[in-house]
Amino acid sequence: MKGLVFFDLDGTLLNKTGQVDLEVIEAIQQLKKNGYEPLLATGRSPIEVSEVIRSTNIHSGIFMNGQVVIFKGELMIHHEIPKETIEGLLQFAKENHHGITCYNVNAFKMIESVPFAKEAYEYIHTPAPDIIPTFYKEEAINMLLLLSRDNNDEAYQQAFPELRFIRNFPYALDVITAGNSKATGIRALIHTLNTDSIMTYAFGDGANDLEMFQEVDIAIAMGNAIPLLKEKANYVCADNDKGGIIQGLKHYHLI
Repeated sequence: MKGLVFFDLDGTLLNKTGQVDLEVIEAIQQLKKNGYEPLLATGRSPIEVSEVIRSTNIHSGIFMNGQVVIFKGELMIHHEIPKETIEGLLQFAKENHHGITCYNVNAFKMIESVPFAKEAYEYIHTPAPDIIPTFYKEEAINMLLLLSRDNNDEAYQQAFPELRFIRNFPYALDVITAGNSKATGIRALIHTLNTDSIMTYAFGDGANDLEMFQEVDIAIAMGNAIPLLKEKANYVCADNDKGGIIQGLKHYHLI
């Protein structure tokens, strides 16, 4: 294995309709043939992106912002959020008229809904999950999605310092264990594989890619990335829907 190549999803590997372009899929297969391991690096859960996994033949990834790490189909790292913490957050969310969805490797269910839930999930091209209020009591939970359009993100962070709240889109915040990120997931994977000497690359476009960019050897920002990420990148390629992934891979002679 010559190196690890990490791909963010929304705004990076995915086009504007939430799909992976055929030419990008072909490039990833060439990347694998050339001896590089492609990995997803996303805030989403494996079950949410099962079609992306199938279509791209990428079976490794940093999921749920570092809460879960899978390598070649094998679950390697698995952080859970304690049920009592979820209980407290659920009560706080109810008081603020916000919703919560719980995620693990195999499923995601809403435990408290809001009127804009369908709209929120349409924004990320995902059907709104079923409402099962007791889901977190019956299953291990790796990540939460706090459904909120308000500007009180800091109030949640102050009330729950054991958690980390990340706003990636207008309708919701990812909620994970404090101290975790895509970067910690990458670091843990490299340590587990004992592959400190191989090159690491990452493609991204958003705020939750900043730490990942600091962790890898080569950071590639999409043309549509936020300005701060472009400043931290080693290279800025074209937009996600204008061949940016292929351009970046070719620039570093990975394909």
